Amino acid sequence: MSAANNKPTGKRVGRYDLITPMLPVKDEIVAKFEKILLSGHYILGEEVRLLEEELAEACGVPAAVGVASGSSALFVALAMAGVRPGHEVITTPYTFDATMEAIILLDAVPVFVDIRPSDLTIDPDRIEAAITDKTRAIMPVPIFGAPCEMHRIDAIAAEHGLEVVVDMAQAFGTIYDGQPMGSYGRMSTLSFYPTKNLPGIGDGGMVFCRDKRDADRIRKIRGHQAVRANNHLYTGWNSRLDEIQAMVIRVRHAHFDDEQRDRNQVAEIYDSYIPAANRLQLPNEGRGMHVTHHQYWVRCRDRDGLQKLLDSNGIDTAVYYDPPLHKHELSVYCRNVGELTAAEQAGRDILILPIHAALPFEDAHRIGALVQGFLQNEAAQAES
Repeated sequence: MSAANNKPTGKRVGRYDLITPMLPVKDEIVAKFEKILLSGHYILGEEVRLLEEELAEACGVPAAVGVASGSSALFVALAMAGVRPGHEVITTPYTFDATMEAIILLDAVPVFVDIRPSDLTIDPDRIEAAITDKTRAIMPVPIFGAPCEMHRIDAIAAEHGLEVVVDMAQAFGTIYDGQPMGSYGRMSTLSFYPTKNLPGIGDGGMVFCRDKRDADRIRKIRGHQAVRANNHLYTGWNSRLDEIQAMVIRVRHAHFDDEQRDRNQVAEIYDSYIPAANRLQLPNEGRGMHVTHHQYWVRCRDRDGLQKLLDSNGIDTAVYYDPPLHKHELSVYCRNVGELTAAEQAGRDILILPIHAALPFEDAHRIGALVQGFLQNEAAQAES
C-alpha cells in the first residue's frame, strides 16, 4: 500500500504497524462483518470455504483446510503424516517454539540439526546423519520468509521413505525454484497471526494438502470427528477457523501483492546499505526465488551495541531465538545431531530490523544508514 509509505512521522519507529495497512480496507471489513453478524452463520461458512479455495490456488495445491491456529495446523499435519509416539521428526533449532511443541505434543521426538549461516534455514547436508529407524518426517522451516532448499530435502525424504511437512508460518508468498513454498512437502502449514504477512485479527491457521484425502481427514478432525488413518484411530477436537477471521484474511489477501511490494522495497533499501556478508544470502544466487521478508535480519558481532544505537535513535528492534530451541527447557524431549554452532551463533548475532507494509521509505533509509555506519566502525576496529 504505497499510500502508507509517505513521509516519516517523526515518532518512534516500531517493528510492526498493524493499524495503518487496515485503514484502506476498514470500510470493506466493517460492511462484511455486519453481513456475517446478521447472517447468524459464524463458524465454517462461506468465507472459510472461499478462503480455502483461494489460498489453495495461490499455493498450487488441490486443497487447503482452515484451522484454529498455526500451532494446530502443525499438530494435525504431522499427525496425518503418520507421526506417532516414539517417532522422530528432523527439524531446525532456529525457529519459534511451536515447531518443537507440535512434535512433542504427539509424543514424538524433535531431532535438531544445524542451519546454514547464509539463510538460517535447515542445512540439507546435515539431515541424513540424523535419520534413524524411528525417523518419520522432516520439517523444514522457511524462517523469516527465506525459502528452504526443498529439492534436496524432498530427495532425501524420498530416498529414505520419509514425509515432509513444511512449517511455513512465516512464508506465505515465498517462492522456491519458481513454485510457492506451500506447494512442497506432503503438507505445509500457515499461521494467520496478526503480525504475519497475510494476517487475520486473531488466531487462525491453514494446512495445504497435496493429497485431498489428507484434507478430508483434517476437515473431520477439526470438527470433533474421529478419523482412522495410519493404522490408528485419531480423536477429533475443536480446531475450526471462524468466519470473521476468514473474511478479514480474504480482504487482506486481495491486497497482498501491493503490501508485499512495499516490504520488498524496504528490503531493497536495507540491502543497499548492509553488506551481503551481514544479511540474507540465497543459494544459487536467488534464481527462481522470492523472499517475503516476514522479518529482515542483520548479523552483527556486537549485536547488543547495534541494538542500543538503534534504540537511542527511536528505532525498535528484536532478538529472535536466542538461545535456539536445543537450549530450551523442553529440550529434554529432543535429540541433537552434531554441533549446532551455526544456530547458536545466529542466536548471538542476529538482530531484527523493522519491516512492514506501512514503514516509510525515508525511515528505512535512516535505519539502513545507521546500521551501515555501525558495521563499518565494527569492521575498522577489527582490522586495527
